[in-house]
Amino acid sequence: MKLEVTTVLNISLKKDQLLRAIEQRQFVLVYQPKICLNSGQVTGVEALIRWNHPDHGWISPADFIPLAEQTGTITDITKWVLYEACRQNKQWQDQGFPKTIVSVNISPLDFESMELYETILHTLNETGLDPRFLEIEITETAMVADMQQTIKTLHKIVQTGIRIAIDDFGKGNSTLRYIRDLPITTVKIDQSFMHNIAYSQKESTVVKNIVELAQNLGLKVIAEGVETEEVVTFLSLHSCNAAQGFLFSKPLTVKDYETLIHQLESFAVELIHRLEAKINFKSAKMNDHRFKSLFEQNPDLVCSFSLDGNILSVNPAIKKMLGYDQETVLNHHFGDFVHENDLNKSLNHFNKVLNGETPEGIELDLAHANGHFVPTNVVSFPMLLSERIIGVYSVIKDMSHQKSLERQLIESEKKYRLITENMSDLVVVVNRGGAIEYASPSNTDVFNVDSEFVKSYNIMSFVQREDVSHVFNTLGKIFDDHKPQSTELRLNIGGNRVFWVEAHGSPIIEEDGTVNQIVVVSRNITHKKQIEAELHAAQTDLKNTLERQLGMTLKFVKTKSGYVHTLCEGELMRKFGFDSEDIVGQTLYDCLPERNARNLEKYYERAWQGEDVYFEATYQGIRYIEQLKAVFHDGKVVEVIGSCVDVSARHTRDNS
Repeated sequence: MKLEVTTVLNISLKKDQLLRAIEQRQFVLVYQPKICLNSGQVTGVEALIRWNHPDHGWISPADFIPLAEQTGTITDITKWVLYEACRQNKQWQDQGFPKTIVSVNISPLDFESMELYETILHTLNETGLDPRFLEIEITETAMVADMQQTIKTLHKIVQTGIRIAIDDFGKGNSTLRYIRDLPITTVKIDQSFMHNIAYSQKESTVVKNIVELAQNLGLKVIAEGVETEEVVTFLSLHSCNAAQGFLFSKPLTVKDYETLIHQLESFAVELIHRLEAKINFKSAKMNDHRFKSLFEQNPDLVCSFSLDGNILSVNPAIKKMLGYDQETVLNHHFGDFVHENDLNKSLNHFNKVLNGETPEGIELDLAHANGHFVPTNVVSFPMLLSERIIGVYSVIKDMSHQKSLERQLIESEKKYRLITENMSDLVVVVNRGGAIEYASPSNTDVFNVDSEFVKSYNIMSFVQREDVSHVFNTLGKIFDDHKPQSTELRLNIGGNRVFWVEAHGSPIIEEDGTVNQIVVVSRNITHKKQIEAELHAAQTDLKNTLERQLGMTLKFVKTKSGYVHTLCEGELMRKFGFDSEDIVGQTLYDCLPERNARNLEKYYERAWQGEDVYFEATYQGIRYIEQLKAVFHDGKVVEVIGSCVDVSARHTRDNS
């Protein structure tokens, strides 16, 4: 059904004609879809009224709505539109069409009526439509005409679960003063900003500010009048939630909507998928600008990569670490700088990040400009646009010093073994009271204290205060159990010289089976402890380089028993009340209630067929997003990797 809307500026319309139009069902609603710019799915429709005049044909609402407001018939028209839109939406839901939100425009004059709230409730009760699937759109004029009455009415409406949208946002001057205090859920950017948004810095800046303002207030953003792919690219880059316009669809009759809705969604999904590479690249460069300013002074090497692994940026640390100027490495693939023995490991690490996993850091040898290789530790995490991964950040730490410490530690161990073999260990004999009855000459060499002087003291006199209790208990166990014990402790010689020693105590068993003395053989491990402390500090610093994203990662394969999980890790898993062993090796039906398992199984089946699956669900009161991606080998799916993100906070905000 094609609607040719004509202008009737020279036609004299009267109040009785409008009332007759309602009675004779001359009015018709058409529905313009709203498209999610992240998924391409239809998230709602706006109900728009048209008048099929028996003499003048199709008349635009721009011509008869002002007359309706002047004559007072607008209230009757609003009632009809509300009822028809809610009735049609409920009918579509009952017929199995995707549940969407229907939006209805409310005239400013309707807010002057005390009946608006009751009219809406009566309509919902009569049609049976859930309030969550109704949105009313109001203009700035409606808000400023009688602000107190408008706020009072809106608060009553929104408490029922109905959504409130501000239409033509940005067109007026006073909306910004009230948007913070109004109980609205959605902002619709006026279509006048869309025409030159890709070319006009002024208009693009206004739209970016509107989107940022709305997001800071927890509101959804819809752009009206979208007609070109350039506008879609711009809106996606700046995280606008949805769009409506002729690029996706003109307003559709009921019949056309039912016939074309699936075709329309397919077109939108294909369009967004086709623009994704351009959007991702531009977004990565935008994020990279903020990224560079944040890490410019970081002593570690920080890089950002596109989805195909090309270097988007590096910070100045690359010059000191690898000897390259920043500009010379840009747009090169990261594999060009990785030692050939580590190339597969680096590619696997990169792909894990792209699949939504949070892998542990890996050690890679990276090529220096002078030709040698530098040992490094690499920690990576995803660059995100909304829930989409658009690139990878990596923090790369030079491990040359740590590797040197490790070599020194190995050399120290060799020296310690040599000392033991030559019987140059420190030896003392202590009695039950702890008095030192013998001290070997090597004590003089190590501690620079005469061994005869040592014999005049109790062994506890030389033990560092923090270790006294531990050493006392260890000696007691040797005396009581008649069995050797080993430990590490600190000795304080001369009041200010602290030595670490590794001590091994052996009981001297008398002929009658009693133990009155212990031989303690020790070696000085102070240097070893210093090296270990430095190494531990370096490793701790590396682990704390980057905070891990919270979520959950899982894997599963298909067996005769069903889909069996081979991996499940992450904080979200523990929020659900599971440990890894509760899920690994189990099917969906082993670890979930049947209803939840049955709901998830259909997504698992689609993923096993090779489809990339993305869905939202709720478990244990937690709203989460899950993405499943198949892994192929020789053309067949061998396993599926999944990642989950907790979006409860966002979901609560969206429905508040």
